[in-house]
Amino acid sequence: MLKHSLSLALTVAALATTPAALHAQNTNPLSDRVTFAAAFGGLSGAADLNDAGTAQWRLGWAGSVDGTYWVLPRLGLRAGGSWAQDSLRGASLSGRGKFNKFAYDADLILRYPTQTGRNALAPYLIAGAGAVSLHQLGSDSTWTKFAGNVGAGVEYRFGRFGVRAEGRDFVYKFDRYGFDRTQHDIAWQGGVTVSF
Repeated sequence: MLKHSLSLALTVAALATTPAALHAQNTNPLSDRVTFAAAFGGLSGAADLNDAGTAQWRLGWAGSVDGTYWVLPRLGLRAGGSWAQDSLRGASLSGRGKFNKFAYDADLILRYPTQTGRNALAPYLIAGAGAVSLHQLGSDSTWTKFAGNVGAGVEYRFGRFGVRAEGRDFVYKFDRYGFDRTQHDIAWQGGVTVSF
């Protein structure tokens, strides 16, 4: 009986440590568990704030940081934050027409990696939810709205390090200053990644 219990305990311990040991020995650049990234690019409003087309979003900039935990080689959970700034032309606003936009989101990532040696190319889809906080520069007006997002990207990995390009649509309700529109902020960015 003791011999059988000892054998069972050793088998369970071996099964519990095998994935970690295989992960540590694997030279596959996509066998990572965690990826951190920083990116910078542009921000475009996909639609005007009014039907007449006189309240128009101007091209802006966006920067972001995020971390992804890879549950499976093709499935990840990402948490991120971004800071963007763009301006509104043709709207009568008190204060400046520039807006800071801070987005906080949690996302699901599905990737389809292809590998050549220690390098890998991984196109992916991303979708999630969170919030966008808007602040009009030159005023004390700040508000936060629920936001969803969808997008796509591609990462090229050189072992542990990589580069990526990504585009995402952040969707939220813009209901201030007499407007009541569903806002689409298109963020397109390039950046660097490091994985462990």
